[in-house]
Amino acid sequence: MSKLIVSAVIRLTKRIIFWIFLIGMFAYGAFMVFAVGSQNIEGNMLLEGCFWGFAPIMGMISAIFVSLFIGAEYSDGTIRNKLIVGHKRTTIYMSNLVVCSIANVLFCLAYIVAVMVFGNMQNGTFAIGYGRVIFLTICSLLATISFTSIMTLLAMTNKNKSVNVVISMLLALALLASGATIYQSLCEPEQYDQYISVDSNGVPTEVDRLPNPQYIDGTQRQVYEILSNCLPSGQSIQLADMFNSTGENTSQDFSRPTEWPFYSVGIIFFTTVVGMAIFKKKEIK
Repeated sequence: MSKLIVSAVIRLTKRIIFWIFLIGMFAYGAFMVFAVGSQNIEGNMLLEGCFWGFAPIMGMISAIFVSLFIGAEYSDGTIRNKLIVGHKRTTIYMSNLVVCSIANVLFCLAYIVAVMVFGNMQNGTFAIGYGRVIFLTICSLLATISFTSIMTLLAMTNKNKSVNVVISMLLALALLASGATIYQSLCEPEQYDQYISVDSNGVPTEVDRLPNPQYIDGTQRQVYEILSNCLPSGQSIQLADMFNSTGENTSQDFSRPTEWPFYSVGIIFFTTVVGMAIFKKKEIK
C-alpha cells in the first residue's frame, strides 16, 4: 500500500484544487487573526478565539476536495489501472483515504500556521495551557479525518464525479445545519433570568424567573448531547465556540471533549468498513 500512497501523494501535489485550498486556508487563518483576535489587559493577543476557526468548514472542504480528487481517479482510469496490475481493492480504498486525510490535515495546519505567524507578530498568546491547546487540536484533526472518511465512502462508491460533488456538499451542509441546530437547542437556558419591567408610567415591576419553552430535557436532551458530541460537525461547532474573543472558556456543560476522539475514531472505523465492503462489490469497467 505504501507505493499506492506515494504515487497518490505525487498526483495530489499536481492537483490545482489542492493548492487552492492550501493557500486559501492560510489566507483564511490570517484573516481570522485580524477579524477575531483581541487583546488582554497586558496588550497581548489571545489566540483561543480564532485558533480553531477552521473546524466548522472542514466538512464542506472535505466534501469538495475528496469528491474531485477521487472522482478524477475514476475519470482518468487510475483506479481501473490499479486493479489491472493486481492491487487489492482494500489497499486502493485505504490508500485514497490516507492521502485525502493527509491533504485535509494539511489544510488545517495551513490555517494554524497562519494564525501562529500573524498572531505572534501581534504578541499572540494563549490563556489556556499548551497541553489543552494540543489536545483540542488533535480533536479537531480527528474530526476532520472523520469528515474525510465519510466523504471517501461516498466518492469511492460513486464514480460519477459531478453527482458525487453535489451529494457530498449536500451531506456536508446537512451535517453542519443539524450540528448547529442541536447545539443551539442544547444551549437554551432552562429558565429566563429574573428582570425588572417598567410600564408606561415608569413604575418598575419585578418579574420572576420564567420557564423557557424552548428548553429540552429528559431523553431528548440525552440523545441531543450524544449527537452533539458524536457528530464531527457537532464537535467542530462546539470547538469553534468554546472560547470567546477574550480567551474566556465559554464551553457548555454538555461538552465532553475527552469523549470526542473515541467518537471520531468510531466513525472513521465504521465508515471505512462499510465503504470497503461496498467498494469490493462495485463493478468497475
